[in-house]
Amino acid sequence: MRYAYFFFIFLFQFNFLSSQESKNITAKINLFQKDIFVMIDAVVDNTDHIYKNKLNYHLLSLKKEANSKMYTKDDWYGEFNLLPNEKKTITSLKLNIETGQQLKLYLFIKNNQQLIAQDSLKINEIVEILKTTAILEDEIEIKGLVVENVKTIIGKNFYDIFYQKYNRSGVKYAFVININEKPFIGGRGALISIEVDDKKIFEFQAKPDEEMLQKAADYILKLIENYSKTRNTFEKKY
Repeated sequence: MRYAYFFFIFLFQFNFLSSQESKNITAKINLFQKDIFVMIDAVVDNTDHIYKNKLNYHLLSLKKEANSKMYTKDDWYGEFNLLPNEKKTITSLKLNIETGQQLKLYLFIKNNQQLIAQDSLKINEIVEILKTTAILEDEIEIKGLVVENVKTIIGKNFYDIFYQKYNRSGVKYAFVININEKPFIGGRGALISIEVDDKKIFEFQAKPDEEMLQKAADYILKLIENYSKTRNTFEKKY
């Protein structure tokens, strides 16, 4: 599904890129039951004849208690390499799922911040472990989720400013907002990008200037609002 958006850019450079999933790299969440635990393996398969190095994974879990609307979020990150035609378990988890609890898992594989493979599962109860189904990001009942992947004080300051403004806005979008950062080597700035629906909608050079970060956060919130409106219109139409 592809969207087209046109915005007037006054303050910052706008960079809109759709994610490109690789046909040679596949991601899979495998799981099985052992006593009262759910054993989870995040598996990545390289069907290419080329060595893949410095790939990154992000495993996100959302766990909801029985009779609750709130989720508990946990994240696991890591870097890994793949030999030609190699299939590898990049991380394993052991979780306890009690009756009435719900668990949602998302696995994202990236190369240079570009999404190349993903998988997702939903577990309603331990007794239904073999009846798991693939889920879409829109099906997450918890709204307003912002995932940060920053590395410097500048990135952390921007994330805090953005998150506070997002919370105060009173609007909670159904999609996950990702804030990523690439530090400049030997410099005082950082390259910050914002992704929604696994699409990079904005990228800018951040500096240790609070006024600049405040303006950037306001501008990005407006872009996300416009994106959400266009996204909803497109989905209703098709």
